[in-house]
Amino acid sequence: MSKIVNFKVLSGVAALLFVAATCQPASAQSAGSYVDFLNGGASAGASANGQWKFAKSKSSSKNGTNFGHGFGVGAGPNGISLSNSIGVGGKGVGGIGHNLNMTIGRNGTHISHGGVTSQGNSRIYTGGNTGIRNTGTQRGQIYGGSTSSGFGSRTRAWSNSRTRYWNR
Repeated sequence: MSKIVNFKVLSGVAALLFVAATCQPASAQSAGSYVDFLNGGASAGASANGQWKFAKSKSSSKNGTNFGHGFGVGAGPNGISLSNSIGVGGKGVGGIGHNLNMTIGRNGTHISHGGVTSQGNSRIYTGGNTGIRNTGTQRGQIYGGSTSSGFGSRTRAWSNSRTRYWNR
């Protein structure tokens, strides 16, 4: 089963890289997503920009359990950007969320991720974005970041980010 899943993931990444390499120049690549739980409700969102883009989000609250997922991917001639946020929680018990952002471009890479856990009547938020700038003096610059926060009993939030440029 894992070999089939790995093949599907690798073939999907290969297809996205092919699309990115064959796109006409004109738009910046970017992606963003978030998950937010507050007062027993859930919300999630996603965005994508590029010549090839896909964004989807889903949130639900049922029987006191919240679920949220946001996923966005944008691709173009300069690279590919991906953002994914997911979280689950319940009123009175707390929640947990995680966010991952990644860009692979001609001039470098960016990866950031963050997470949050909280107990009790609490709020959690996790989200981020990443991309490649297409205009102005910062053309080709890779950017991104992740934000995770919350409040409640025993809340722990963390975030890490790293950007590497090939030509520096």
